[in-house]
Amino acid sequence: MIRLRQLEAFRAVMSTGGVTAAANMLGISQPAVSRLIASFEQSMGMSLFDRKRGRLSPTYEARFLLDEVERAVSNLEHISRLSEDIRNQKAGHIRIACLSGFATSFMPVTIAEFLKDRTDVTIAIQTRSAIRIKEWIAAQQYDIGIADEFEGHTAINHEVINVRTVCVMSPQHPLASQKMIRVEDLHQMPMIIQDKENKFHHQLKATFDRAGASLNTKVEVSQFATACLLARQDVGAAVVSSIDAAEYAGHGLISRPFEPSLPFKLSILFPKFNPRSLLLQDFVKHFKNRMSPFIL
Repeated sequence: MIRLRQLEAFRAVMSTGGVTAAANMLGISQPAVSRLIASFEQSMGMSLFDRKRGRLSPTYEARFLLDEVERAVSNLEHISRLSEDIRNQKAGHIRIACLSGFATSFMPVTIAEFLKDRTDVTIAIQTRSAIRIKEWIAAQQYDIGIADEFEGHTAINHEVINVRTVCVMSPQHPLASQKMIRVEDLHQMPMIIQDKENKFHHQLKATFDRAGASLNTKVEVSQFATACLLARQDVGAAVVSSIDAAEYAGHGLISRPFEPSLPFKLSILFPKFNPRSLLLQDFVKHFKNRMSPFIL
């Protein structure tokens, strides 16, 4: 077996021209260098140096080997540095499948902050519907998925985050002066809500029904971001995630606490049969830390 230390000793002797200088370069004793050279020759099955008057003169075979040894040592040193970066979550690749609205609001800053001191980390992010994200994660095509409406899958592990929702509107809205918006306040008011294919639509409708309030749907949308933009144009009020409301705050949109509490359930999905890398675990921790101001 050829060992890295043997290669290092060989390279040091070849580059410095002697055992003493090689020992100083490697920070070991001269006898240790001599032993490493002798064991390397034994491993190679041939003499690499002529020994005359206490000096080592490289043979033709030694000179022929030198370029390959240089490459091998450089590759091993690169692997050593890379493994250290991987241990310290400074290198690697993360594949993220994400809801399109989330990818344009919360994720860009989250990813930018995570990559700031990780020059050798790369990320691929793809946006699709919750159903497609579930399929990708189950097929192990992505390392992590950010979706809503997840009901479980045998090939997926998941965590649910309850995101606080708020009521958004333009400054000209009749309810803009109120500090708190209750469902009764929105009775027959023009509303911008998620389309009927989305569970949050039905949750909001049920909230209105329990309060005996009439839900006046003006516009149906597929994303909270679109609802915020329409509310800003005074099309109506909207109950949206506090993440999206924060994204558009200060741009002609105001938000108010909404009662009763109606959490938006966001799920973090993982392939059940894929181990999570240290880098992925660190990303999830960073993701949750950024989510904390919006969690119920």
